[in-house]
Amino acid sequence: MTARPTVDVTGVDISPNPAKLTDELNLQVDFHLDVPVHNGFWNIELGQTDATNYASGDNQFRFSCPKIDVSGFKSSQLTNCGLLIAALKDDNGNIFDLKMVIQVLEQLGALQRIVYSPLE
Repeated sequence: MTARPTVDVTGVDISPNPAKLTDELNLQVDFHLDVPVHNGFWNIELGQTDATNYASGDNQFRFSCPKIDVSGFKSSQLTNCGLLIAALKDDNGNIFDLKMVIQVLEQLGALQRIVYSPLE
C-alpha cells in the first residue's frame, strides 16, 4: 500500500473571528505537501471545496460559507465547545484532518462564536 501524503499546515486565517454564530465563515489555510495530491478537496461540515490537483510543496485552500444555519437547535445546545474539522480527501479517502476548536458563548443577548486556530 502506498503511503498517504504528509500535510504540514503553515497558516490558518479564520474570518470574521470572533463573530455572531450565524454570520459568514471564511477559511484560508496554507499547507505544505510532501507529494502531489490529485483530485484533492477539503470537506467541512458546512460544505466542501472543488476537487483540485495540489502540487508537492506549498499550497492554499479557501472556503466560504455565507451563513450558518442553526435552526432546529435550542440555544442551550449551541452554547458549548466543539470542533470544526476541515478534512483533506482524495479519491482514496481521508488524508488529513485540520481540527479547530469552536467556542460559542452568549454575549449581549446574542450567540457569539470564536474559532481557534490550531497553530496558536
